[in-house]
Amino acid sequence: MSSKVVIIGGGLAGISAAVAALAQGRQPLLLERTAGLGGRARSLFARDVDSMIDNGQHVLAASYHETRRLLRRLGQENAIHFQQPLSIHFRFNQRRNFPFRAWRLPAPLHFLLPLLFGAPLSRSDRRYLFRWGRRFRQTVPEQLKPLTVRQWLDEAGQSPLLEQLLWEPLTLATLNTPLRQASAFLLYQVLQKAFLSSAATSGLGLATRLLGEIFARPAEQFIRQQGGEVRTFCTAKHLLREGNRVSAVMTQKDERIEAAETISALPPNALARLLADSGLSGIVPTDITGFRYSPIITVNLWCRRAIPGDFPAGLVDSPLQWIFELPHPAQKPGLYGYTFVISAAEHLVTMDAQTLLDLCDRECRHFFARGLRDHFQPVHYKIVKEKQATFLQTPQSLTLRPPPRTSLANFTLAGDWIDTGLPATIESAVLSGRMAVEALGDAPAPPDT
Repeated sequence: MSSKVVIIGGGLAGISAAVAALAQGRQPLLLERTAGLGGRARSLFARDVDSMIDNGQHVLAASYHETRRLLRRLGQENAIHFQQPLSIHFRFNQRRNFPFRAWRLPAPLHFLLPLLFGAPLSRSDRRYLFRWGRRFRQTVPEQLKPLTVRQWLDEAGQSPLLEQLLWEPLTLATLNTPLRQASAFLLYQVLQKAFLSSAATSGLGLATRLLGEIFARPAEQFIRQQGGEVRTFCTAKHLLREGNRVSAVMTQKDERIEAAETISALPPNALARLLADSGLSGIVPTDITGFRYSPIITVNLWCRRAIPGDFPAGLVDSPLQWIFELPHPAQKPGLYGYTFVISAAEHLVTMDAQTLLDLCDRECRHFFARGLRDHFQPVHYKIVKEKQATFLQTPQSLTLRPPPRTSLANFTLAGDWIDTGLPATIESAVLSGRMAVEALGDAPAPPDT
């Protein structure tokens, strides 16, 4: 039998699956419906600003072991600047700032002590943080699955300042879900694996180049060089089934692609349509049509004057949660490039460009005492709205995330939305690709016919 594994979807989950398949001696054929790989972590040319930009701001973490392994395979780990340790400049207003930097101490002291001694906390805030630290170490993760972050935090009491400074920004940045709805279990995983595991792995990972140059192009080159195949502008139309197996993938151009094994690296809604069109809706053990989604808005700005301060900057109690500097290839000569990020942006995603720029102007006045238009003087802007950036990561959504295996012996699932135990992040997508390939290896032999 052929060792070909057909992978449907060329985002990071599909890329990871192809690389993992090659490592196991399989021959991957990666199908992508658009012009290039990368999915939501792709780069695109914005004609109106005459510049390449990323499809939204993506931040990694030093603790992303699966992603770092993939980057090493692609020869791209140096394209990400991994902080050692974590460093974020928090702004409360134009005069009140808090430069957070983790200390080089054993966990969790590396994270908690800078907050206890450096943040502008009241005595009751410090007592709360001390109490929360003790409770965190005694937490049983499985017991958090029914809880929202709001409910979990309330068990330790109230601390509005810490909520504004710490819990809300972390929840929005990592889960893209409001604190009152977000899964406590998933936030615990973020805290445990990323920020509280050690000082060395607590930092953020910031791209120094465009994501397309870090993931998409190197991945396509690597897959082809290792004997795999990549087809762009190739959409899977439906799957053909023989017994307990997928035998072939039919494309939109009515091409039949024989498949020894098949992996779907599609998002839930696209997979649900493919399975319905193929008469295979029952092969996934959960209702993947039940996911709800949360948008992210990224406002890219190129200004004549530099915005002061260090970046990344966290804006406390602001609808614009983060400001990042654009990577060098996206900068323009004589201008300063930034991205303003709005996570869980459901209430803002219908706003027009002018209203969003007015919002940026207002927040700049609040945090920097200078208006965006009259002082920093933006010359170009490009707004990216990813309306289904991630699924809404609530306690209820945990029950919808399927394992990689389906009821078909040679058909598995990948994607940041499957049950990886992690939030819907780049790390989850990359991990899912390896899980999907390993699940193929565990698949039982087909019954004799």
